[in-house]
Amino acid sequence: MSTTTDSQEITLRQPTAEDGAPLHALVRECKPLDENSVYCNLLQCTHFADTCIVAEKGGRLVGFVTGYRMPRDPSIYFLWQVGVAAGGRGHGLGRRMIQSILSRDSCRGVTELNTTITRSNTASRALFAAVAEAEGAQMSEHEYFTAEHFGGAGHEAEYLFRIAPLSSPPRG
Repeated sequence: MSTTTDSQEITLRQPTAEDGAPLHALVRECKPLDENSVYCNLLQCTHFADTCIVAEKGGRLVGFVTGYRMPRDPSIYFLWQVGVAAGGRGHGLGRRMIQSILSRDSCRGVTELNTTITRSNTASRALFAAVAEAEGAQMSEHEYFTAEHFGGAGHEAEYLFRIAPLSSPPRG
Protein backbone atom coordinates (compact mmCIF):
# COMPACT_ATOMS: atom_id res chain seq x y z
CA MET A 1 0.00 0.00 0.00
CA SER A 2 1.34 3.43 -0.83
CA THR A 3 0.41 6.81 0.47
CA THR A 4 1.20 10.11 -1.18
CA THR A 5 2.04 13.24 0.73
CA ASP A 6 0.54 15.93 -1.47
CA SER A 7 2.59 18.78 -0.02
CA GLN A 8 5.81 17.40 -1.46
CA GLU A 9 4.53 14.80 -3.96
CA ILE A 10 6.40 12.08 -2.11
CA THR A 11 5.02 8.57 -2.20
CA LEU A 12 5.55 6.35 0.84
CA ARG A 13 5.40 2.65 0.02
CA GLN A 14 6.59 -0.80 0.93
CA PRO A 15 9.93 -1.63 -0.72
CA THR A 16 10.45 -4.32 -3.37
CA ALA A 17 13.53 -6.17 -4.65
CA GLU A 18 13.94 -3.45 -7.29
CA ASP A 19 14.61 -0.96 -4.47
CA GLY A 20 17.60 -2.88 -3.06
CA ALA A 21 20.36 -1.29 -5.16
CA PRO A 22 18.88 2.25 -5.09
CA LEU A 23 18.44 1.96 -1.30
CA HIS A 24 22.09 0.93 -1.02
CA ALA A 25 23.12 3.99 -3.04
CA LEU A 26 20.99 6.24 -0.82
CA VAL A 27 22.59 4.80 2.34
CA ARG A 28 25.97 5.77 0.87
CA GLU A 29 24.70 9.37 0.48
CA CYS A 30 23.36 9.53 4.04
CA LYS A 31 26.47 9.86 6.17
CA PRO A 32 27.11 8.76 8.91
CA LEU A 33 25.01 5.64 8.21
CA ASP A 34 26.90 2.36 8.08
CA GLU A 35 26.85 0.79 4.64
CA ASN A 36 25.62 -2.76 4.49
CA SER A 37 25.94 -4.98 1.46
CA VAL A 38 23.51 -4.67 -1.44
CA TYR A 39 22.47 -8.21 -0.55
CA CYS A 40 21.52 -7.06 2.96
CA ASN A 41 19.46 -4.22 1.47
CA LEU A 42 17.77 -6.69 -0.90
CA LEU A 43 16.78 -8.82 2.10
CA GLN A 44 15.44 -5.75 3.88
CA CYS A 45 13.37 -4.89 0.79
CA THR A 46 11.96 -8.41 0.46
CA HIS A 47 12.09 -10.48 3.67
CA PHE A 48 11.42 -7.44 5.87
CA ALA A 49 9.31 -5.38 3.43
CA ASP A 50 6.30 -5.38 5.79
CA THR A 51 8.31 -3.43 8.36
CA CYS A 52 10.35 -1.22 6.01
CA ILE A 53 9.38 1.78 3.88
CA VAL A 54 10.75 3.84 1.03
CA ALA A 55 9.90 7.39 0.04
CA GLU A 56 9.89 8.11 -3.67
CA LYS A 57 9.72 11.39 -5.55
CA GLY A 58 9.77 11.56 -9.32
CA GLY A 59 10.76 7.90 -9.59
CA ARG A 60 13.79 8.35 -7.30
CA LEU A 61 14.22 7.14 -3.72
CA VAL A 62 14.53 10.12 -1.38
CA GLY A 63 14.11 8.31 1.93
CA PHE A 64 13.85 4.96 3.64
CA VAL A 65 13.40 3.26 6.99
CA THR A 66 14.52 -0.30 7.62
CA GLY A 67 13.51 -2.24 10.70
CA TYR A 68 11.80 -5.29 12.08
CA ARG A 69 9.81 -6.63 15.01
CA MET A 70 12.09 -8.14 17.63
CA PRO A 71 11.96 -11.95 17.39
CA ARG A 72 12.03 -12.41 21.18
CA ASP A 73 9.54 -9.62 21.85
CA PRO A 74 7.30 -8.68 18.89
CA SER A 75 5.84 -5.76 20.86
CA ILE A 76 9.13 -3.97 20.08
CA TYR A 77 9.87 -2.50 16.64
CA PHE A 78 13.63 -2.18 16.14
CA LEU A 79 14.48 0.55 13.66
CA TRP A 80 17.71 -0.42 11.92
CA GLN A 81 18.31 2.64 9.73
CA VAL A 82 16.57 5.77 8.57
CA GLY A 83 17.87 7.96 5.78
CA VAL A 84 16.62 10.97 3.89
CA ALA A 85 18.35 12.42 0.82
CA ALA A 86 19.71 15.94 1.21
CA GLY A 87 16.89 17.45 -0.83
CA GLY A 88 14.22 15.86 1.36
CA ARG A 89 15.53 16.90 4.75
CA GLY A 90 13.90 19.39 7.07
CA HIS A 91 10.30 18.51 6.16
CA GLY A 92 9.53 15.81 8.73
CA LEU A 93 9.87 12.98 6.21
CA GLY A 94 11.78 10.71 8.61
CA ARG A 95 9.08 11.05 11.27
CA ARG A 96 6.30 10.50 8.72
CA MET A 97 7.95 7.32 7.43
CA ILE A 98 8.36 5.94 10.96
CA GLN A 99 4.76 6.71 11.88
CA SER A 100 3.54 5.20 8.60
CA ILE A 101 5.30 1.90 9.39
CA LEU A 102 3.98 1.86 12.95
CA SER A 103 0.42 2.32 11.70
CA ARG A 104 0.57 -0.76 9.42
CA ASP A 105 -1.25 -3.96 10.25
CA SER A 106 2.19 -5.66 10.27
CA CYS A 107 2.99 -3.60 13.39
CA ARG A 108 -0.28 -4.31 15.20
CA GLY A 109 0.56 -4.78 18.86
CA VAL A 110 3.86 -2.88 18.73
CA THR A 111 4.06 -0.67 21.81
CA GLU A 112 7.72 0.29 21.82
CA LEU A 113 10.27 1.58 19.29
CA ASN A 114 13.97 0.86 19.78
CA THR A 115 16.95 2.05 17.79
CA THR A 116 20.65 2.65 18.37
CA ILE A 117 22.37 5.98 17.79
CA THR A 118 25.91 7.24 18.34
CA ARG A 119 26.48 10.30 20.51
CA SER A 120 27.71 12.32 17.51
CA ASN A 121 24.61 11.68 15.35
CA THR A 122 22.68 14.78 16.37
CA ALA A 123 20.27 14.57 13.43
CA SER A 124 19.05 11.12 14.45
CA ARG A 125 18.82 12.16 18.09
CA ALA A 126 16.60 15.09 17.07
CA LEU A 127 14.48 12.85 14.83
CA PHE A 128 13.78 10.36 17.60
CA ALA A 129 13.03 13.11 20.10
CA ALA A 130 10.45 14.40 17.58
CA VAL A 131 8.98 10.89 17.19
CA ALA A 132 8.69 10.53 20.99
CA GLU A 133 7.01 13.92 21.23
CA ALA A 134 4.57 13.13 18.39
CA GLU A 135 3.73 9.83 20.07
CA GLY A 136 3.35 11.42 23.51
CA ALA A 137 5.87 8.83 24.68
CA GLN A 138 8.87 8.77 26.97
CA MET A 139 12.34 8.36 25.50
CA SER A 140 15.27 6.85 27.35
CA GLU A 141 18.76 5.86 26.31
CA HIS A 142 21.64 3.77 27.57
CA GLU A 143 24.88 2.46 26.11
CA TYR A 144 24.17 -0.73 24.19
CA PHE A 145 27.18 -1.56 22.02
CA THR A 146 30.51 -0.22 23.28
CA ALA A 147 33.25 0.85 20.88
CA GLU A 148 35.01 -2.42 21.78
CA HIS A 149 32.05 -4.44 20.49
CA PHE A 150 32.99 -3.17 17.01
CA GLY A 151 36.42 -4.84 17.21
CA GLY A 152 38.58 -1.75 17.22
CA ALA A 153 37.22 -0.55 13.89
CA GLY A 154 37.02 3.05 15.16
CA HIS A 155 33.24 2.89 15.49
CA GLU A 156 31.63 4.95 18.25
CA ALA A 157 29.54 3.35 20.96
CA GLU A 158 25.88 2.91 20.03
CA TYR A 159 23.22 3.96 22.53
CA LEU A 160 19.89 2.14 22.68
CA PHE A 161 16.99 4.58 22.45
CA ARG A 162 13.68 3.30 23.77
CA ILE A 163 10.45 5.17 22.94
CA ALA A 164 7.34 3.95 24.75
CA PRO A 165 4.44 3.67 24.99
CA LEU A 166 3.57 4.25 21.33
CA SER A 167 0.24 5.69 20.36
CA SER A 168 0.14 5.28 16.58
CA PRO A 169 0.04 1.50 16.09
CA PRO A 170 -3.34 -0.12 15.70
CA ARG A 171 -4.19 -2.17 18.76
CA GLY A 172 -5.14 -5.77 18.41
